[in-house]
Amino acid sequence: MFFSKKDCLCELLGKYTGQNVTIRTKSGDIIEGELKKVNDCVVQILEEELISPLMETQLTALRCEDIESFSVTLP
Repeated sequence: MFFSKKDCLCELLGKYTGQNVTIRTKSGDIIEGELKKVNDCVVQILEEELISPLMETQLTALRCEDIESFSVTLP
């Protein structure tokens, strides 16, 4: 994995690959789903299908620099 010194949050996030995470972006958006991959300063999250409002399963990618915070539910 490649991370600059300013991406320590993303480096920490990479330790939770395969787990469900909640990410808050700097613009205030909330993204929830399974963390699929963290590489080249990009995070990929698989957001599950929702019934209401109707939303199919989708893969969301965002830049590490756009992440303000994240949380993980521990077992």
